[in-house]
Amino acid sequence: MKLDLYLVALAAVISITDGAQQWPLLKHLETQDKILNRQGCREACTSLKEQYSSQVIFFDEELYRVELSRYWSLQQSETLPACIFLPRSPQDIASVIRLSSKTGCPFAAKSGGHVPFAGASNIAGGITIDLSRLNQVTINKDGSTVSVGPGNKWVDVYRQLQKEQITVVGGRIADVGVGGLTLGGGISFFSNMHGWACDNIVTYEVVIATGDIVNASRTSHSDLYWALRGGANNFGLVTNFEMRLYPHDQSLMWIGKILHPGAPNTRLIKAFVDFGYDDTDAKATLLFSFVYLQKQDQYISVSETDYASAVVEDVHPPVFDAFFAVPNAFQTTKATKTVVDIIEEHSSANPNGLRQSYWTATFRLDEALAEEIVEIWKQEIETIKQSVTGFVPVLTFQVITVRMMKHMETNGGNALGLDEREGPLMIVAPSAMWTDSMHDEIVLSTYAKWLSRSHARAKEQNLDHRYLYMNYASQFQDPIKGYGEANVDRLRAIAKAYDPEGVFQRLQPGYFKL
Repeated sequence: MKLDLYLVALAAVISITDGAQQWPLLKHLETQDKILNRQGCREACTSLKEQYSSQVIFFDEELYRVELSRYWSLQQSETLPACIFLPRSPQDIASVIRLSSKTGCPFAAKSGGHVPFAGASNIAGGITIDLSRLNQVTINKDGSTVSVGPGNKWVDVYRQLQKEQITVVGGRIADVGVGGLTLGGGISFFSNMHGWACDNIVTYEVVIATGDIVNASRTSHSDLYWALRGGANNFGLVTNFEMRLYPHDQSLMWIGKILHPGAPNTRLIKAFVDFGYDDTDAKATLLFSFVYLQKQDQYISVSETDYASAVVEDVHPPVFDAFFAVPNAFQTTKATKTVVDIIEEHSSANPNGLRQSYWTATFRLDEALAEEIVEIWKQEIETIKQSVTGFVPVLTFQVITVRMMKHMETNGGNALGLDEREGPLMIVAPSAMWTDSMHDEIVLSTYAKWLSRSHARAKEQNLDHRYLYMNYASQFQDPIKGYGEANVDRLRAIAKAYDPEGVFQRLQPGYFKL
């Protein structure tokens, strides 16, 4: 099977880090005493061990190292918790939240562990709650919904459902966790048809700050239900997502990928913008990227065209005509595959064991601005492209279509603050992989410059937008603020009602807080 050029580049990076996934940076490991020096955490971890025995993992156990190696980014794997707790039930989670409140020991919760920055779903010197054992995938009696545990990765969910030729609105990378993607919004192959993942939750089972277990839906705890549709980990720990099911014939979809040399490519950018405005086929979605290949010292564009049903392999859906008509492509692939096969291939382009960073910005969909944004990215990359070890920078464009935003109005709406009257919009997400911590600062500062320059240029043209897609945001961004002042005020009021002592603000400090 022919590999894409950019996957060849990634393979070279992975070879540099061979063995990193077994245990990152052994030379920096601390003693158990140092890890347990946070006030209250020695008591909390010891108490958990006495009560739950094999469900609690300490620093000196081999499984501790194994569990840390499961994180996607090296920054998260290098974060050393006082102990790791693997709950088997919502009641177990209630116990650890009460214990954290009593002792003051902070905690983090890990669903898939696919956030790039340290502290998002792991915590130095605290309790990391690993949700992997809450991995139920149970089709409910009426056949219209499925109960999915937060410990699942999307490949687990799709694999189970494809046996029944049904699906859910979920992630596009195999090892992304259900919890993080869904609570942050959740763009999917199926979002033009059915909305984002958060718009397809019927009921959340949530452990709140008191340790009580509540069910939030349109008719019960409806304020909490609204807040969890984009509000992340600010209100409780979700222990079950009841998701809408949709028929999916043979679980097949079509994927087309076209590689062109150079960046930017004005004809492709025009095709991308026209695709977003026309929005003629609900089954069609698109990932449009520019990639720098360090070894070849070359920029390429990658147009991934996705279609949510089977297509004859040697043709393509007409909605993508403009992309396939752009000349000088040096590689084109078309295939009908199962969703599981496609998302597993996506995971191969997002390997564990590397340093990672994601950033995001949202703009009005505009051809000239998109060209400028690519040029700004390229200018910034040029300054560091050969000095950063194992550097793989990518700039990805996606459309938030008017159709997607209309779906967001269902069941009382979500917390994201997007309005169809403002659309369509484009999400622009620069990301990077690299191998050496000595280059962290230069990569992060380069992308911060890109962000500042891009926003400034967009504001000059009245094309800037406040929204930030949480699942792509860096630790230096504030996606919740981008939901709009009214929604932020409403979220804070709901958090105060369910968590008056601020447990999830103070004791779960990771990710994006109110």
